[in-house]
Amino acid sequence: MTVALQGEDNLNEFPARIEALQTVDLSFEVGGPLARLPVKEGEAITEGTVIAALDPKTFELALQEAEVQLRLAAQDLNRKRKVLAENGIAKSIVEDALSNYELQRVRLAKARESLSDATIRAPFDAYVARRYFDQFVNIRPGESVVRLLDLTRLQVVFNVPERLAATGNPAEIQRAWVEFPFAPDESFEMTYYENRGEAAAVAQTYEVSFLMNNPAAWNILPGMTATARIRTRSDGNGQLLVPASALLPAADSSLTVWVYDDATQTVAQRQVVTSAPQKSGVPVTSGLEPGEQIVVTGASQLQAGMKIRPL
Repeated sequence: MTVALQGEDNLNEFPARIEALQTVDLSFEVGGPLARLPVKEGEAITEGTVIAALDPKTFELALQEAEVQLRLAAQDLNRKRKVLAENGIAKSIVEDALSNYELQRVRLAKARESLSDATIRAPFDAYVARRYFDQFVNIRPGESVVRLLDLTRLQVVFNVPERLAATGNPAEIQRAWVEFPFAPDESFEMTYYENRGEAAAVAQTYEVSFLMNNPAAWNILPGMTATARIRTRSDGNGQLLVPASALLPAADSSLTVWVYDDATQTVAQRQVVTSAPQKSGVPVTSGLEPGEQIVVTGASQLQAGMKIRPL
């Protein structure tokens, strides 16, 4: 964390990754030979675009057969109703003919639905991330054919320590933005989206997601790395507070912290003087200056001069 006086703007910085707003694997509800797959990986498509289509011949024949069967059932029902009107047959025979007519109507509806299901269209404006097959392959129902990404907005995902997860409040955010190494002079605003309620097993950090608009000037894709920065305002009284997890006891019973040097990516142990712990952290009265970076997670695993990177 970057040490700051409470009551002033606190700046937190996190390594982040980019994810799509939603990821969808599309598949057919029916099976058959793959006749068309016009989209390409890395292509942007609009809602309603044909993505893939099976050979329609089998489904068209099934539809024609269902139409004929329905027509025959209707003719049979009409004849038997006329005979019933003349008391020539039992009413139960007409009821059976009516049931058969209704059954053929259902079969016709299913045949039409199967023909419609033989074509996959884009459910939203999307980016084609992956094609799982090429043409002429026999596809089984439910087998993923393409993966689509919704890139209208992007998720900025990063992990925060339990200190922030426990005490942080999205309403306290003054500004949140993200920066990319390929655009060093630009920053992109983001807004809070959601956070995962379970901690990572090893680091004991919590995953948080923010949303940003996808800038037209850059081709930002899922998996890219970025730096997320969040500025919050605290209600403190000018104290310099650090989490208890950052403090380590020395041999002489004093307390120390690991100070991170961004230029050399190494850490150095420094003695600090603290006062009585508070709910929001431990006040440091000397040994640290605002703007310095200290290790708050995994401090007990470090050694002097060790080269580390933020995670």
